[in-house]
Amino acid sequence: MAPLNIALRPDPAANAASTPDPATANGPGLGNAGGQLTDLIHHRSHVDARVTLAEVQKIYQSNPNDFLAITDGGKVVGLCSRAMVGFMLGSRYGFALYGNNSVLTARCSRPLIYQAEESLALVLDETLSRTGSEFFEDIALVDEYGGLVGLVPVPRLARLQLQLFGEQLERVVTQDGALRQQNLELFQTNSLLRQTQGRYKALFENNALGVALLDVGGAILAHNRRFELLLQLADRPEPASFILQNWVSEADQPLLRELLATHERHAPSVEPVVSKFTFELPGGSREFELHSSWVVETGQICVFLEDVTEKLLLEHRIARQEKQNMLDTLVAGVAHELNNKLTPVMGFAELLQAMVPEPLQNPAHCIRQSASEAAQIIQQLLRLSSPSEGEAIPLDIGFVCRDALQMLRFQLLEKHCEVKLTLPEQPVWVRGNAAQLKQVLINLMLNALHATEARPRPQLALSVRVEAGSMVLRLKDNGTGIKPADLARVFDPFFTTKGPRGTGLGLSVSLSIVQQFGGEITAESTVGVGSTFAIRFPVCETSTSHMDTARDIQPAPGAGQLDLRKRALVVDDEEFVRQFMQEALRFCFSCSVEGAADGLEAIEKLRHGKYDLILSDIRMPRMDGLQLRRWLSENRPDLTERLVFVTGHAGVVDLDQTMGFFPHPVIRKPFTMDTIASTCRPILERTDTRPPQVTDGRA
Repeated sequence: MAPLNIALRPDPAANAASTPDPATANGPGLGNAGGQLTDLIHHRSHVDARVTLAEVQKIYQSNPNDFLAITDGGKVVGLCSRAMVGFMLGSRYGFALYGNNSVLTARCSRPLIYQAEESLALVLDETLSRTGSEFFEDIALVDEYGGLVGLVPVPRLARLQLQLFGEQLERVVTQDGALRQQNLELFQTNSLLRQTQGRYKALFENNALGVALLDVGGAILAHNRRFELLLQLADRPEPASFILQNWVSEADQPLLRELLATHERHAPSVEPVVSKFTFELPGGSREFELHSSWVVETGQICVFLEDVTEKLLLEHRIARQEKQNMLDTLVAGVAHELNNKLTPVMGFAELLQAMVPEPLQNPAHCIRQSASEAAQIIQQLLRLSSPSEGEAIPLDIGFVCRDALQMLRFQLLEKHCEVKLTLPEQPVWVRGNAAQLKQVLINLMLNALHATEARPRPQLALSVRVEAGSMVLRLKDNGTGIKPADLARVFDPFFTTKGPRGTGLGLSVSLSIVQQFGGEITAESTVGVGSTFAIRFPVCETSTSHMDTARDIQPAPGAGQLDLRKRALVVDDEEFVRQFMQEALRFCFSCSVEGAADGLEAIEKLRHGKYDLILSDIRMPRMDGLQLRRWLSENRPDLTERLVFVTGHAGVVDLDQTMGFFPHPVIRKPFTMDTIASTCRPILERTDTRPPQVTDGRA
């Protein structure tokens, strides 16, 4: 077959372009940053794809250009270079081996071919970002049908870029100081155009979140260092599988698979999705927030991983604190009202017990005892709802155990749970906070009640022993037990086996409380037999009790021995409470007693009378006890030392702190005649030689 006689297809424009003219020596359109790519064409030389390398070599001998376009059917299919043709045919046997091969044999491996209307910025970016010998290859411009428009050499593109950069720099320099920041941004933008790959790597690797690219099956194709740290890949005992769902908890795996499938089904229209998953890691369960989106260009799923375990724990604590604040307010208000109602019940029952005949002594004692027990329950509620700020003080752990059992008395009876409490004969002292330790015990006992729900005879054993200088409190139940796989995680935040009714925070908070006071808590369990939780604290080297101890209440001795001329003023807005305090003072001291419903009424009496004792409630309408105290200090300073406060808000932290600033005795409702007698006797027996000092001050 005769060789095809297809060589260059020169035309006048091509020949003219082969020899640059002086007018365009620096490249057409260089003075205009918005110039078209066609203005940069140097020549339009091309060869057919069926031309042999031998014929191409002859063409290059008569053509000064280093690159020719290869066309097939009128469409550009590649480029061939003078250097490649010379390399292939210049060896010893090269001409014999390759001479008859098609020019496609010497085609450039990755030629750049653009539409003539392509963006100039894109062409510059892709052309000048090439490396090696590819950097010097011409680029081919084609029309909408793929036909050759012309070839543009790299030097022209480079000069154009430099020209554009110079023009941009000149414009920036001419701008005033307000545009300096824009100048910096333009400079950075031009620098980043030449460093696209480095910029991508820096963003990917240095992201504060864990970043990974997944395929539609969840396989991790690429990830950054933060992602590796979050999933603790280096700490896994076995080689990690690079399937994301292998780290997700079993319950969340279907949700993750559905999420990935949703991205694939709705790509690319689906919006970025934010989800929460529990991950099972070597260090325990962690909560993660997963931001996922579909990458259109690569057909992959990009995920951003953020550990939100501590954030969720804080949110739970804040929510619990808000509920606690509401409970504190509610309990304090209810306690104040109940204390006001219980005070006359206890007081008048005590008066009746001291005055009625023997047959009525027992009913009066029952009334007083029942009211006293109700008052103790109120005190327990106050201590539980408004605990102190965690101050560690010596306390009898037996008292904490009995108090916690008393708080759960109703639940234990309702569940028919048999409770066995074993305490040493002598008190065991540890340093801690009674309210917080009681919270730990209540939480452990509630967990035990839940674990024994399926038992016909639920049993709970609470024991305290001293072992090797440490107090050991053990709580044992006969419940369903805890699986070995779950036992090591029971103290992890958010881990729960109770389903929707569990928050997973009870044991975690209990562990924090115990460790706060230098103790430790451990768990042992056998499935089907039961569980035992043990709390250890160092024994405290003291025997001083910080608990209030109950004692028998008797009428004050020596009643009626005081001077009948002693006068007392009782200020309280509760009529029955006021009447009881008046009767108690008359019974104990045989003194003259007057009453006032609030501070304003008391001031009217104080302006015109002399009193040896003032008992005032703290919270009253119109004028409270603290305002009355301020009036006394300004108008009757001789009576300030004879003031005794009475309050029904026992245990409220802010009130206790306020009262700590004043030297006055405080009687807390509900109280007995013995409390009144012991508190008021030193004041009534005190001799005051100072004359009354009444001023005209008004409240």
